Amino acid sequence: MFKNILIIGFGMIGSSIARSVIKKYKNVNIFAFDKSNNLKIRIKKSKLNNVIVLKSLQEINKLNIDLIIICVPMLQYQSIFKKLSNINLDKTIVTDVGSTKLNIEKLYNQKKYKFNFIPSHPIAGIEKAGLEHGFDGLFTNRYNIICPLKKSSKTNINKIVRFWKSLNMKIEIMSAKEHDKVLSLTSHLPHLISYSLVLTAMKKESSLNSKLVKFSAGGFRDFTRVAGSDPEMWRDIFLANNSQILKLTNNFISELKNFSKTLNQGNSKNLLTKLKKTKNVRDRIVKARQAGKFIPND
Repeated sequence: MFKNILIIGFGMIGSSIARSVIKKYKNVNIFAFDKSNNLKIRIKKSKLNNVIVLKSLQEINKLNIDLIIICVPMLQYQSIFKKLSNINLDKTIVTDVGSTKLNIEKLYNQKKYKFNFIPSHPIAGIEKAGLEHGFDGLFTNRYNIICPLKKSSKTNINKIVRFWKSLNMKIEIMSAKEHDKVLSLTSHLPHLISYSLVLTAMKKESSLNSKLVKFSAGGFRDFTRVAGSDPEMWRDIFLANNSQILKLTNNFISELKNFSKTLNQGNSKNLLTKLKKTKNVRDRIVKARQAGKFIPND
């Protein structure tokens, strides 16, 4: 197990990693580096007194950091990579939690960075941002996709796999290209649709008045939950994986038109068939224990 872990970007995901590691390993030191000016105060209020805040990444070497986890929005990677390239990281493994992988792999290869980087993506999170919302158990029974680079050693890959498994995660290994294709369908497009639906509803808000909020306990409530995610993070994801998302957006528009056609025709049989197919998918997600929890009063 790693002895000294640095989390760059100490938000909801980063603080959840810290909480999970601290609970499981008493002898592991957790360090944090973040752009927040009052990080120490926020960490203290969140009862994470064991986390040590770094003023500069240059402190890495004297602290013998053996694992760095990058937890920043996608468009900040270039800046972080550049800073890390100026530090001796021969004995350090760098991983991340980013939602897109191909663009990061290209960035790493094009700049010919030398530090040991094993990309990973824990598929876990909530719509709330900030270290105050992190919690132990966020990663339990969730998947983590590891996307090794061509130069990644098996030893380092295995170390990262064991680390995430120690947080009770299930591991999948795939290429960056396959990762982005899968996540564009399972995560990126749904978020895009969610934002679009809320924007559509906002155009009707003047006529709906308070009813938009008052009666949002159904499906609209679930869409607004997704749309409540960190705007900066999702802006970066949409831009980073725009080619895959654009393809799926066109497919979605086509399927939406087919739904409209079925409704216009009043075709009860076809409509029922479509609804049953989608319900089957939901049932499989629930069976796989990836559906999350329904909280009526949340």
